[in-house]
Amino acid sequence: MNAETLARIFEPFFTTKELGKGTGLGLATVYGIVRQSGGHILVESEPGKGSTFRIYLPRIEGVPEQVVEAVSPLPARGSETILVVEDQNEVRALVQRVLGDYGYVVLSAGEIADAIRVVERHSGPIHLLSRIW
Repeated sequence: MNAETLARIFEPFFTTKELGKGTGLGLATVYGIVRQSGGHILVESEPGKGSTFRIYLPRIEGVPEQVVEAVSPLPARGSETILVVEDQNEVRALVQRVLGDYGYVVLSAGEIADAIRVVERHSGPIHLLSRIW
């Protein structure tokens, strides 16, 4: 990375990817988690060769005072039909799974033209159309 890019990598929504291909939240999220944990990140980067990220977190001695019990999943709350439009397969699959776990009927499409075909073929109502970008 050049110096200009390196100076901005932890800014929310900063991305070097083309429009619609990245959210710019990945490194901002990592930075936030590391800082909240009392840690810090060192970055070394050489244009054309690559970058190294070192994450330092404080050591915790002993046993935690309180053991946190696993949270049980929330009961399904929805039954409506949602159409999710997302060009990244992994993101689309994740959103489908999460919404499905909450009881929604999830239709999906990779692009707007596909979404139009899904709407035309679907016989029932679609309660929400979501394009994730």
